Amino acid sequence: MPRGIGAVVGACLAVLGCSALAGCSSEPEPEGLAWRSCGTTVDVSAAHVPADRLPHLSFGCATVEVPLAPTTPGRVSAAGSTGAEERSGDRGSTLEIHLVRIHHDGTATEPAQAAPSPSSASREPLLLIAGGPGQSGVDNAVFAAGYLPTELFGRFDLVGFDPRGVGRSDPIRCRREDAGTPPLVDLATTDGYESVAASTRRGTASCLTALGARAEHYSTTETAMDVDLIREALGQEALTYVGWSYGAKLGAEYARLFPHRVRAAVLDAPTDPTVTWLETTARQVAGFEESFDRFAAWCSSRPDCDGLGDVRALATRLVDEAEATPIPSGRPGDDVPSTGGDLLNGVVSALYLDVRWPDLAAGLAEADAGDSGTLRELGDAEQGARREDTNAADALFVINCNDSAAWPSESEIRATAGRLAKQHPLFGRWGSPQLLMCAYWSPPRHTLRPPVAATANRVLVVGTVHDPATPYAGAAAMATSLGNATLLTWEGVGHTAFGRSPCVNEHVTAYLTDLRVPPEGTRCPP
Repeated sequence: MPRGIGAVVGACLAVLGCSALAGCSSEPEPEGLAWRSCGTTVDVSAAHVPADRLPHLSFGCATVEVPLAPTTPGRVSAAGSTGAEERSGDRGSTLEIHLVRIHHDGTATEPAQAAPSPSSASREPLLLIAGGPGQSGVDNAVFAAGYLPTELFGRFDLVGFDPRGVGRSDPIRCRREDAGTPPLVDLATTDGYESVAASTRRGTASCLTALGARAEHYSTTETAMDVDLIREALGQEALTYVGWSYGAKLGAEYARLFPHRVRAAVLDAPTDPTVTWLETTARQVAGFEESFDRFAAWCSSRPDCDGLGDVRALATRLVDEAEATPIPSGRPGDDVPSTGGDLLNGVVSALYLDVRWPDLAAGLAEADAGDSGTLRELGDAEQGARREDTNAADALFVINCNDSAAWPSESEIRATAGRLAKQHPLFGRWGSPQLLMCAYWSPPRHTLRPPVAATANRVLVVGTVHDPATPYAGAAAMATSLGNATLLTWEGVGHTAFGRSPCVNEHVTAYLTDLRVPPEGTRCPP
């Protein structure tokens, strides 16, 4: 995805006379939402929108009020009435969901000179659902405005939102005592298991104390109900939307709950909705191990890797050394030494996209020379760890736990951890703490069901063959589970496909604009 910033901010300020933080103009007020200038809500400069596109974009921000404890459609309440299931908590409480709307003026060369008129500016909304859980959908939409196909802007305005508990929308802040990178221990052993279990207990307890009765109300199911209120606020009978990664899971849940409200849905890089948390974790660990092997093969013939030798052996040695004695960072103002787990966080971040592989090679070389700065920066870029206001890790924890089924037993966790450590020597211990993530979560859970969606039009599921974070099997299983879906395959490398593959872009754009579904079995080249 485009990352260059160049003269983006300067072009925006010079042509439109606007603040980089405020966006380049405010939207009109379509469908009853009070769109306003974004002010400091949106930092366009941080999104790295290309300089030739930014002057044509205008940004508006708004909020939608939703109930903290909504009723679930189509279920039976505790009192026996049909149509909704009552949840605990203060039913009078509400949350504000923050949205951004991005409009392109439709011209190829001349930028907009002023905010568009209401009659010309309001196009059909294309809702963009970010990943995570925990990623800001407002920030994601602004970033996506810089790389999504320009053909989409002829029909759609882009709309992004921060889900409940995320970013600007009542952010979850747990003050978890287990924050930070866990040590690399063997959960198959009694000592290893107990050390991680004790830390997880403390972190869960502090989170539950911080959230109180609100803890159970941050789930994918309740967020899907918020999406339907967003649809109403946007004045749409049916939604058109794209969800990436976790956003695909949320999009599938929306289609399950409200199939009659889906015009078109693209679900890019979903996880398998039919397997347990243990299996999901095991598949992800295997995915990163396989992706590192692909990086090593790439590295063997690249000048970027001169002098590194066997990169798997190098990475393994560096991780072991950093666990014993953390490696300093040479970055001014960010000189925190890196543990082995911190180094692996950086490696994992680089494996998400193959365009980061040269940075990974450089980071390994620097770490071998005693400077962990590049690998730490890679890890921080993925996790937002250096942003003091981030709540992504807390939101991921709470939402995943509320979505989960009954947690596996200690014996099941230890057996799985032992298998991962043996089969995946680089990432097995790194991924194993996820097996304990929600073991001590006590609030009522909103366990996600495998989705079945009788939508009017077919859903389009997109899978990448060499996706380390959400392996390709998940996309295939999601398409089968939905029952009214077509699977589009990209033979590429990295996490997600839409916005990265010209072939995928072409098929997805045709589907979103004209409901043209690619033929069954369509595969796009790498």
